[in-house]
Amino acid sequence: MTFETDWWWGYQDKINKQFLFSRIREDVAACLVSRLKFTNNSIKSSFENKDLVIVGAALTESTIIPPKNLLVADGALRGCLERGIVPEWIISDLDGYIPDIVWASQNGSNVIVHAHGDNISRVSQYCNKINPICITTTYPSSYTSCWGGFTDGDRSVMMSLSLGCKSVKLIGYNFEELGSFSGEYSPNKLEKLKWAERIINECKTRSSSIMC
Repeated sequence: MTFETDWWWGYQDKINKQFLFSRIREDVAACLVSRLKFTNNSIKSSFENKDLVIVGAALTESTIIPPKNLLVADGALRGCLERGIVPEWIISDLDGYIPDIVWASQNGSNVIVHAHGDNISRVSQYCNKINPICITTTYPSSYTSCWGGFTDGDRSVMMSLSLGCKSVKLIGYNFEELGSFSGEYSPNKLEKLKWAERIINECKTRSSSIMC
């Protein structure tokens, strides 16, 4: 069953309004990505009909992380590496622990980088070191992919469903407080968590593939 994302753009408009994001700035970011002369690879075959585990930044000592079929959302990578687990997939907008992402990319992880109006300088700086297999942007473009989503955690879910995963299990997700691998605190992060919860709950109403 195809996961449709047309509904997403209403959410994006509300997010833009609340956080004062500019569509023009996002389009500029997508244009700048095109100048990196980066080859955006198709990753659908790597996700289609797969049972995937997505790891969020609210990992605790008691969280059991399976050793394979992992997609890690940004800061949660550190929690995996501390346990000696190198995930197959990482999704990040590069606001987490970048040295961890660089190391993992050089040791077997496939990295999906999300470029937006606030991080395009970091994308330009680290793209060659990370060598991402795919770059996404807030809006579709000729040079990037776009499956919707706001935070790395909910973007991972929307991407996985859009690419045809058979099932998506979420671990290390907590929408009430920042996880221990979320990076530096900011009030905006708590607001973003609430949006992540709304987005994932919406996904649950539209897909029976999500397990918590």
